[in-house]
Amino acid sequence: MDAALDLLLLKVSIAPAFIGVLSWIAQRYGHRTAGWLVALPVNTGSVLLVLALTEGTPFASSAALGALLGVVSLSVFSIGYARSTRRFTWGFCLAIAAASFTVSTAILTAVPEIVELDLAAAVAALIGVLALLPKPGRSVSAPPAPGWEIPLRMLTAALLVLTITTLASALGPQLSGLLSPVPVFTITLVIFTHSRYGPAPVLDFLAGLLYGMFGFAAFCAVAAVLIEPYGIAIGLSAGLAAFLAVFALARWLIPGASREGRSSSETSAPGS
Repeated sequence: MDAALDLLLLKVSIAPAFIGVLSWIAQRYGHRTAGWLVALPVNTGSVLLVLALTEGTPFASSAALGALLGVVSLSVFSIGYARSTRRFTWGFCLAIAAASFTVSTAILTAVPEIVELDLAAAVAALIGVLALLPKPGRSVSAPPAPGWEIPLRMLTAALLVLTITTLASALGPQLSGLLSPVPVFTITLVIFTHSRYGPAPVLDFLAGLLYGMFGFAAFCAVAAVLIEPYGIAIGLSAGLAAFLAVFALARWLIPGASREGRSSSETSAPGS
């Protein structure tokens, strides 16, 4: 019980703080930049650390593999939301994306825990979804965000974490891992961005997120391989090094990956 409470407190404290920082970054530097930074393994790395200390390194290693497969579900969520933005309001888009995520996660529970297979599935999903992601159009102008919006975003993130953690409390390592990259940050940021600015900056945000997830997949794969034989410190450190290397390569090698759309700069200006 104490371990579960520690894990819950960790998640609830990290998510709102991270959302506050990302919201400020989106307003000042653009939504694609914020999307890139969502891929930072802040939440997942912290959860793996607690799991290793409380449940043991085999459990944490299995959870890391689950988180790696979770990239597939996050990709499905992203394309479900993105393809819906031109026709529906954010509520319908969220319902479609959440249903897609749920179905994907249920299917992935049957996938064996093999690093090479899981990594290939994650990379293939990211490449496929990026190819299908709509291009941002022109977004509507909006007044500066009110002072209460970022605190509301932080509260929304905390409530989402509480809900997901409650549902996943007894699901075992693989499903716990599958739910660790569940788009808590993504849900919070896209619904507020979509409702205020329209679909264009949401598409910019999702593009940045998906590009950044290549690095997240590398983190999970390396951590899954190294945590059990070498311990949590080496596993997470090596995973972070892999994340930074792949993250940097993606920003350098992928054409247009770091370029903000015109619509993002227009919509971020009022909040600057």
